[in-house]
Amino acid sequence: MALSQHLLFTLFFFIYSTTLLASVSQDKTSLLSLKKNIYDDPFSLLTNWKSNTDHCQWYGITCDSLTGRVIAVNITGNISGYLAGSVGDLSELRVLSIPDNVFSGEIPVQVGNLRLLRVLELQRNNFSGVIPNSIRYMSSLVIVNLSNNSLSGQIPDGLIGFGSLSEIDLSNNGLTRGLLIGGNCLFLIHLKLSNNFFVDQIPGEIGKCLNLRTLLLDGNIFQGQIPEEIGGLLELRVLDVSRNSLTDKIPKELGNCLKLSVLVLTNLVDFSEDGDSSMGIFRGEFNAFEGGIPYEVFSLPNLHVLWAPRGNFGGQLPSYWNQSCSLRVLNLGQNKFTGLLHESIVVRCENITFLDLSDNALQGVLPLQLPVPCMLYFNVSGNSLSGLLPRFSNTSCRSSLNSYNELLDEENVIQESYSGKPIWIEQIIVDNYVIAHDFSWNSFVGPLTSFSIVNEFLAKGVISYKLFLNNNNFTGSLPGNLFPGCNHIRTFFINLSANRISGIIYPEMLLNCLKITELVAADNLVEGSLPAEVGSLKMLRRLDLSKNRLSGSLPDQLGELEDLTGILLGENNFSGIIPRQLGHLASLMILNLSQNSMTGSIPLTLENASNLEILLLDHNTFSGEIPLFFSNLSRLTQLDLSFNNLSGHIPHFQNFTDCSSFIGNKLLNSCPDQYSMPPASDPVQLAVHKSSNKSKLRTFVIVMVSSASFVLLVLAVVFLVFLHGRRKLSRITSLRIKGLVTFSDTPVELNYDNVVEATGNFSISNLIGAGGFGSTYRAELAPGFIVAVKRLSIGRFQGIQQFDAEIRTLGRLQHKNLVTLIGYYVGEEEMFLVYNYLSGGNLETFIHEKSGSLAQWPVIYKIAIHIADALAFLHNSCVPRIVHRDIKPSNILLDEELNAYISDFGLARLLEVSETHATTNVAGTFGYVAPEYATTCRVSDKADVYSFGVVLLELISGKKSLDPSFSNYGNGFNIVGWARLLIKEGRPVEMFSLELWASGPHENLLGMLRLAAACTVESLPVRPTMKQVLDKLKELQP
Repeated sequence: MALSQHLLFTLFFFIYSTTLLASVSQDKTSLLSLKKNIYDDPFSLLTNWKSNTDHCQWYGITCDSLTGRVIAVNITGNISGYLAGSVGDLSELRVLSIPDNVFSGEIPVQVGNLRLLRVLELQRNNFSGVIPNSIRYMSSLVIVNLSNNSLSGQIPDGLIGFGSLSEIDLSNNGLTRGLLIGGNCLFLIHLKLSNNFFVDQIPGEIGKCLNLRTLLLDGNIFQGQIPEEIGGLLELRVLDVSRNSLTDKIPKELGNCLKLSVLVLTNLVDFSEDGDSSMGIFRGEFNAFEGGIPYEVFSLPNLHVLWAPRGNFGGQLPSYWNQSCSLRVLNLGQNKFTGLLHESIVVRCENITFLDLSDNALQGVLPLQLPVPCMLYFNVSGNSLSGLLPRFSNTSCRSSLNSYNELLDEENVIQESYSGKPIWIEQIIVDNYVIAHDFSWNSFVGPLTSFSIVNEFLAKGVISYKLFLNNNNFTGSLPGNLFPGCNHIRTFFINLSANRISGIIYPEMLLNCLKITELVAADNLVEGSLPAEVGSLKMLRRLDLSKNRLSGSLPDQLGELEDLTGILLGENNFSGIIPRQLGHLASLMILNLSQNSMTGSIPLTLENASNLEILLLDHNTFSGEIPLFFSNLSRLTQLDLSFNNLSGHIPHFQNFTDCSSFIGNKLLNSCPDQYSMPPASDPVQLAVHKSSNKSKLRTFVIVMVSSASFVLLVLAVVFLVFLHGRRKLSRITSLRIKGLVTFSDTPVELNYDNVVEATGNFSISNLIGAGGFGSTYRAELAPGFIVAVKRLSIGRFQGIQQFDAEIRTLGRLQHKNLVTLIGYYVGEEEMFLVYNYLSGGNLETFIHEKSGSLAQWPVIYKIAIHIADALAFLHNSCVPRIVHRDIKPSNILLDEELNAYISDFGLARLLEVSETHATTNVAGTFGYVAPEYATTCRVSDKADVYSFGVVLLELISGKKSLDPSFSNYGNGFNIVGWARLLIKEGRPVEMFSLELWASGPHENLLGMLRLAAACTVESLPVRPTMKQVLDKLKELQP
């Protein structure tokens, strides 16, 4: 018996050992197979992965000390390659962690074989394709991190609901569809789904994940309201639902999340051009909440960050009575909050270090209790605050400073929650301590007081301080010591413009603040001279004292400020000459001395100011000749020398051709032809070149023509009286005898026969376009008189009388960027419209065939604003308003000068009134049609806005809406998705064609991209109107 047991044990041990050895060998083979799929190892990390060495000693490999089986693979080192399916043969693997590499291709389905795997970390690679469904069978998983890849498709069913999962991070991918929450998510602690394309509503089932601490749903396309079930997540610390399409009210149930520390509700597209574009050129924030923020949220005991700018929030801020406030960061800027600030809960926020209440409708006085000197950022601009500015004390800031230091300590925790640094934290954790206090655009009154910041900040010696007091009603004189700590900081910026400040500029004020970099005090009542002590401000970059009452000569010491980029002293009473020392300012970009009383000649030393872009010297009494070196100032784009006493020739300028820059100089020679050459067909220009010996003949002809005209006028009156009686009959019979109705005079009488003949009986050789309404033909009715004839598909239009009435309405529309409807013909068997012919083709051809010179910013901008102007006219100036419904490049025509014109306007309405079935209504072309049509079958003027946004994206990129290059992203991926992807990944520059990016001002180009993205948001309430779009485009004017 004992012998048999011994034999059995020996046999079992032999089998086990043999199996184990085979498994260990298989692990090594699998790892070598992984290495074969790696084609770049820049740090030579895998050099010891060789068949003749112990794989348990290889880099990144951990083996079980008893069995020798591979239990962990940890490789990080910018390695490029593919993840081989052989990874699924590592059956004892517990950890697969290969972040921060350049692995590409799909995640192999064989990972589903790793049933013992607890940690799967593939973040920050370049994996594409879908998440394999086999991941659902990995029942031991605790952590899944697939963030920052290029994954698409949907989350496998049941993944968010594994009983063992505690962390899921799928952020920064291209995942789509709705979000499904499984029934067993009690152990889930962190759920991060930021920056994908998830749609539909946030599921209420999220409330079942009772141990959830981090919930990041920002940067998706979630709709509807925030589910009140989130209020049941009592362990929740961080909630971010910003940059979605959410609506409705903020649920008061969030007040039950007593441990909530960070709440981010950022909304709406930020159209602001201020700030550093490197902070994110487009926020893409689309929510449109209703009402206010519940007081239950404000009074959460652990809420440290409430970030909700541009949220469409309104109502009064909660009162501070019987309330507490633990907030350290509060951003409610650009909302619609009302009420008295000094009675709000904000007063109780003693620990606050960042406060933004800008662009609301707050009233009352500024509370003295606010620890402004202790705040890194304080902004109440754009409200209706009034009264005197308090003299804030910096002695009660200890709690605020402790709060800020604690917030710094929490930064790591916050970044860990976000798997990186979120946009909003970049604005509160500022490098080098840039402090900004903004009181501008209110109704503050009284004299200026001294401002201070806390001594602890001054002691660091690296503070940059920006103070905005502009656009108020401050009075009195400039204090000699506006900011006592000025010389103890790194730099100081101040804006005092648009107030009623008077008095003189004291030298002491300048000497007490040598660190000033920008002094802006335009549009005030400041008198006296500009002190020579201004030359002591060696760090000064911008000096703007325009629109004051300053007088005297400009001090020569201005020429000693080597960093100066802008001198704006226009609209004062300065006299004397331009100091020749200004020519020493190599950094100078703007010099505005217009509307003064200055004399002398333009100094030749300005030739050295090679970076000069704007030079305004108009409305003075400068004399002498315009220096020839102006021709060499290649950066000069704006020049005004008008209304002086200049003489001699006007030199050639490289970047502009505007003669108005030289008018009002009586001794100056006439403007050169290259600046003011009239068109060859201009009758005035032709008359100049007529020989004088024809004048007598012209006089004789005029007399004879006048006599004949009188006789013809009498005959015409008789004819019109006769014609009036026949008009009704002719209008009725015109449809039967093939007459053609016209809306304007033409060189050739139009009728059915000559129009059809000019098209070659609608010959294909004259076909210039085809669309849903019919085909368009070129027709030359006389030498030089060409029209475009749109032959309508007769089967689509029914009811001649209704059609006739509608088309006459369209014929009365006149706009410079609408294709002119010359006339039309309606018969039982034929219908066509006659338009003016535009020789420049359509925008579709232009976008995809344009040369480099035509892809430059001025051309692109002109086309964009022409389209926007015409659409705004159709939407706002027509009664009833006209919705185009089919805006696309092929429906936008160009003339030879690349002016843009919208065609086919009103045809959708014509179709609507003539069709017998509403289901055939025109809704647009695939790739341009607004997404709401798919769910509601309704089309509004906002649908045109969406289509316009798509056209804008095509204009700036040179790509088609459904460009073949998008095929790598999956079926249905279009230019809107591509733009969103580039923006989210921080690669907006890739959106622009190379020629356009090289030719235009980058700030304006990025502004157009922001505008296009705003036009293509899915939320109708958030999508701007065409009037708003047009206004925004005007701000981007080159």
